[in-house]
Amino acid sequence: MTAWAKLAPGWAWWALALVLVAGAQQYRVMNANGELSDARAEWSEAARQAEARARSEEQRRQTAIEGIRRDAQDKIAAVAADAAAADDAAIRLRARVAVLSRRPASCPGVAGGGEAADPARDLLAVMLSRIDEASGGVAEFADRSRAAGLTCQVSYEALKGD
Repeated sequence: MTAWAKLAPGWAWWALALVLVAGAQQYRVMNANGELSDARAEWSEAARQAEARARSEEQRRQTAIEGIRRDAQDKIAAVAADAAAADDAAIRLRARVAVLSRRPASCPGVAGGGEAADPARDLLAVMLSRIDEASGGVAEFADRSRAAGLTCQVSYEALKGD
C-alpha cells in the first residue's frame, strides 16, 4: 500500500468514492440534459415543418375554393342571362301568337275573310303561352341546379386533393 493509503482513515475512502460517484452522476445529468435539449430541438423543428405543411395545404384548399366560387358565380350569371334572354324570346313569341290568334281566318272562298270562328285555336294559343311560361321557370331551375351540383362536386374534389 501506498503511504497515503496507510495514513487515510476509512471515511476518506468513502468520501473519495462519493466524490467520484457524484462526478459521474453530474456527467450523466449534463449528458442527459444535452440529449434532452437536442430532442426538444428536433421536436420543435418537426412541429414547425408540420405546421408549415398544414398552412400550405390550407392555403391550397382556400385558393381552390375561391377559384371554384368565382367560377360558380360566373356560371350562375350566365344561367341568369340565358334565362332572361329566353324570357324575352318567350314574351315576343306569346305576343306574336296573341296577334295571330286575333286575326280573322282567311278563307279563299270568302271575299274579305271573317272573324275567327275556331275557339280551339284560341285555347291552343293560351295553353301554349302558359306552357312556355312554365317551361322557362323549369329550365332556369334545372340550369341553376346543375351549376350548383357541378360546383359542389368540384369543391369536394379540390378539398380531397386528388
